[in-house]
Amino acid sequence: MVRRVEMPPARAASVRPAIRITVLLALLAACGPVQLRRTAEVASPIGTAQAAGPAGRNITGNLPPSPMVLGVQTHFSQGWPLAALALARQVSAPMLRDALGWAEGEKVRGSYNFDTPAARALGAACAGGQRLLLTAVPANPLYDGGQWVSSAAGNAAFAAWLAALADRFGPCLAAIEVGNEINGPGTLVYPAGANRAAAYVATLKAVRARIGGRTAVLGGSTNTIGTGFLKSLFAAGMLAEVDGIAVHPYRSRAEGLDIELAQLNAAMDAAGRRVPVWASEFSRDTSDQPLAAGELVKQATMLAAAGAAQASWYALIDQRWYPAMGLYAGTQPKAQASAFSLMQQLLALGRPQRLDLGDPLLFAYRFGKDTTVVWGAPRSVSIEGGLVSDATGAPAPAAAVGESPLVITGTTAIRFGASTWIADTLMGWGTPQWRYAVRLKADTSYRLPLFDDQFTSYFGDRWYRPLRINTTSAAPGGTGAAPIRAVWRHVAAAAESLDIGGCMAKGAAGDGVDLTITAAGKVLWRGVLTDRMQLPPISAELAPGEALEFMAGPNQTAGGDSFNYRLVLFRRGAGEQVACPG
Repeated sequence: MVRRVEMPPARAASVRPAIRITVLLALLAACGPVQLRRTAEVASPIGTAQAAGPAGRNITGNLPPSPMVLGVQTHFSQGWPLAALALARQVSAPMLRDALGWAEGEKVRGSYNFDTPAARALGAACAGGQRLLLTAVPANPLYDGGQWVSSAAGNAAFAAWLAALADRFGPCLAAIEVGNEINGPGTLVYPAGANRAAAYVATLKAVRARIGGRTAVLGGSTNTIGTGFLKSLFAAGMLAEVDGIAVHPYRSRAEGLDIELAQLNAAMDAAGRRVPVWASEFSRDTSDQPLAAGELVKQATMLAAAGAAQASWYALIDQRWYPAMGLYAGTQPKAQASAFSLMQQLLALGRPQRLDLGDPLLFAYRFGKDTTVVWGAPRSVSIEGGLVSDATGAPAPAAAVGESPLVITGTTAIRFGASTWIADTLMGWGTPQWRYAVRLKADTSYRLPLFDDQFTSYFGDRWYRPLRINTTSAAPGGTGAAPIRAVWRHVAAAAESLDIGGCMAKGAAGDGVDLTITAAGKVLWRGVLTDRMQLPPISAELAPGEALEFMAGPNQTAGGDSFNYRLVLFRRGAGEQVACPG
């Protein structure tokens, strides 16, 4: 990771006690195809769904047969003590992500040193039954002037170093991630004028020729998912040289992760070959432990459902520069550690499948025969039998759906009530609840596609930068005299009587963002966002086919117009204040 710019047991067969690492390794090495059987129905006033089976339907698509492997980031290469290894074993982490630097391991050409504290710690992990995912940056002062290797001799030397790693760790070495967050600054350091994508792919080709088949070779390694950046590597031929793509899907909320992963898979399909995705770093940087635990469960569930081969939580323990991201604070387990252990148990049940309940604001994922992870817009839920826990595995104080996940075990007799939420810009992002557009000064509007950029994908277009619409943040473009406005458009399928709630916040830069809400073309509210703003009470009536629009444009001057936002449309009489996304 680099600095960024910017359940308790229900029955014997439900969530079991902590699964030992040896069992997880057996699943990783030799899990056969998952046999999907028809299960009991999950009923809802807005639709009835079944887990996939001969007569069922799932909206996740074709999934790999093996369960996703959930590992954790360690930093023995940065001087962590060997005692930290015991913490990884306490949470049953079957795989560690770490590194052994090439420049430290080869100080004399052709001579490799693995007699270091970091190498010994990773060897101890292997001896204890864990496996390794190692990052390797292809730079060494001995070759190509210390830049990323690009000559034939430099590439051969790097490949030889990786072969030495494979010799040292044998089958314990699950994969090598070539580079780290290479869409960010300070990476892909090649001679001036070099085609960086072609040079990187040439290195991968040399690596594959030397160690292909011995361990998985991962390319990409992007900060966020970075589909737009990865497309340039696909065009240079990367997919033919790798066994997987590494991404670091950092985000404040899980929602939208499935849409971005689908976009990445579609890009691979368009390039002619799809390989597994490894989410080799993911996390939630917050001191709110229950929130982070919930995000761990939600994001790991969505990654597994989307077919990710592996995911690594960043990191095992809190660090100086990242003091809130660990599973442990020192040796003290945090709520995230409990959530991590719970996910090991859930993932052992097989690939989850999202149940289609007819409401994009209701997320329900089925693990195995009778375990369901649920979250979404607030609503009641009725559960017959089984047990209900929170993201840490502790008994849930009340069985009601909300934005923190519930884990329901030992039953599929689940009935969901209707929500008072009609649409939400966060949980409904990228769904038919919203259409996205750019509006110019002459009131001309153009539909915005999902656009793949250097980092996170967003609704936007290369011609209208810096305009973008992400799940929890956005930015308009232009000036007051020549505005480029971002538009969220909700079209009523039937008559709707609405209360509108929302919260927006921005930093001190710039002179503010001009915000407008309209219904059926009539202005309901207008304001200028300069700091933090909670919408006043606003109501609207929409006939079928009429639209409510939320529009953000520049105030007068350009720049400093990025802001965080969330807008929720409630049934009339149910409106409430909306928390600003962090």
